[in-house]
Amino acid sequence: MKVLKGQVTIFISMVMMCIFALLCGLLESARTAGARWYLQTSAASAMDSVFSQYHRQLWDSYRLLFVEYEREEELEADFSGFIKPYLEKEGWYPMEIQKVKVEEWLGATDDGGAYLEKEILDYMKYGVWDMDFDADTVDKLKEDGQQAEAVKDVAEVYRGHAKDALKLEKALENISESQRTQMDKKQEALLQLHRYDGSGFCRTATELIREFKRMPGLVKTYSKQADVLAQKLGQSRSFFEEKKEDCSSLAERQLETEIYQFEAYVDQDGKRRREIEALEEQSYAQIALVESVIEEALEVERIIREWESDDDEDDGPDLDALWSPVKYHFQQLSIRLLSFSHGVKDKKTENWLKQVESLYNSGLLDLVLPDGKAVSEGILENTELPSGSEICTGRTEEGTLLDHLLINEYCGKFFRYFLIEEEYNQNVGVKGTGGLSYEIEYLIGGKSADEENLVCAVKRLLAIREGLNLLHIMGDGQKRQEAQKLAMAITGVTGFSPLVFLTAFFVMSVWALGESLMDIRGLLAGKQVVIFKKSEHWTLDLEQLLAMGREGRSETGGGEDGLGYLSWLKILLFMDEIVCQEYRMMDMIQMNICRRQSSFRMRRGIYQAKIQGSLVGKHVFFSLGFVERIAGRKDHCYPMEVAIERSY
Repeated sequence: MKVLKGQVTIFISMVMMCIFALLCGLLESARTAGARWYLQTSAASAMDSVFSQYHRQLWDSYRLLFVEYEREEELEADFSGFIKPYLEKEGWYPMEIQKVKVEEWLGATDDGGAYLEKEILDYMKYGVWDMDFDADTVDKLKEDGQQAEAVKDVAEVYRGHAKDALKLEKALENISESQRTQMDKKQEALLQLHRYDGSGFCRTATELIREFKRMPGLVKTYSKQADVLAQKLGQSRSFFEEKKEDCSSLAERQLETEIYQFEAYVDQDGKRRREIEALEEQSYAQIALVESVIEEALEVERIIREWESDDDEDDGPDLDALWSPVKYHFQQLSIRLLSFSHGVKDKKTENWLKQVESLYNSGLLDLVLPDGKAVSEGILENTELPSGSEICTGRTEEGTLLDHLLINEYCGKFFRYFLIEEEYNQNVGVKGTGGLSYEIEYLIGGKSADEENLVCAVKRLLAIREGLNLLHIMGDGQKRQEAQKLAMAITGVTGFSPLVFLTAFFVMSVWALGESLMDIRGLLAGKQVVIFKKSEHWTLDLEQLLAMGREGRSETGGGEDGLGYLSWLKILLFMDEIVCQEYRMMDMIQMNICRRQSSFRMRRGIYQAKIQGSLVGKHVFFSLGFVERIAGRKDHCYPMEVAIERSY
């Protein structure tokens, strides 16, 4: 039997096995690379599916894209559900998912509202908007607003000092009135001495002593008020030094001129104070003199009674000789009026000016609301608000002035305010009753009631308008002269003394306040007010100002030129901290969405997420069987990882 040799067959088999192993290894390597790409594509598609579940009402109403999740496990489950069909499909890339973990997720309320801001800017930057302000003027606009508020704060402080000075003048008037009463009593007592009326003289002299005894108390009252005013002016000087950093050089010089008059008044008061304080010692000497004269008069009365009781005497006493020493001694009593002009002569006009300020302090809304317009009674009842549950702190990256401007325009487009509280802007689809109606005012005030937020917004607008109006008055020579004439009428001083100048500042300050009340009333009535007024824009003269205080009501100001109420609200928004505004915006969004979906919370709105997935892939063309047997594994698997990140 012929034996066949198999060397070649074995050799060829081994060669073929090596070739097939190489080919399978190459195919497995290519398949593995494809599996990684397939896994990445599947994960990206699953993540896109997750983020396609954005909150529809949030988009329809506010053009914001956020997907709503309460817990990370919910996002992980959704992602697993979306990627599983890709993995279960039989083919060249068999693999199984083992674990899905959310590595990072960023919500609307995270990082100081930065992601809400990005959503807003992404929408606003690609729109065409009719903006009230441009980027070139917005920075100056903020400075003007800050300057106006600083001027208003300084003016309010020194307006109070002007009232203190007028109060001090009234203390001087009380002293002067007491001196006039003393002179009247002295003349009355002298007349009684000329009539030889001893009992009448003693009675009048006793009343005169009581008036002298009032003088030390009047002097002390004056001194106390003068000390308080001097101390307050010192503190206010420091306050002005802080506030003038927000003022332009022109405004600083104007305020400095007015403040100098207050300090000059205190300096002048130091000179006349010596004369006034001398009245206290003088009153003690006057009391002693009058008491001695009373005793002398009583002695004369005794002599007359004894003379009349003596029947042996035919002739009566010589009354002139008896009373002459008394008259002489009493005439030595010196009473002089104050040597300087003082006091408030026209108290009625002064009170009318004060009444304007008291109207502002007591019932602001009643004064500025248009006739027939009621205030909303809306209350913010929603709980778990972002502004209450999150810390409104700064963020890692600050936005630009243009960003802030665009966000303010967004607020005007999507949130309600006083003039349209009955209906939403056409771009906002959320409807229903309840909650706040003055939403932009809430962004400014942050209060829980519509009325409180409206008051807050109106007060801030009034502060800006008052500061700007006062700057106009101080820079208008004619208005300054009118204020000084009224100040002269109030004080009764014809010259230009420090009292006239500080009273004139009081008049100008109240005048600016009155004009501001008319401005705000006009804005709430739908009219417009220019930022920097000229003479033709001024609506209130001094006669109307006094009528405002007398009648307790304000007329409607404003006109056809300038900015409307919404534009002025945007100025307030621009002056505030943007982080706080954005949390309050989320409050309003949550409140309105909750009318249809009570479970909605802004903190659940996810802007960005990163997911890490752990999987196992199965070999198809290549297997290390002997390794798997040693490791005790029965399948041909290897670990795989995938990371995917998405944001709107």
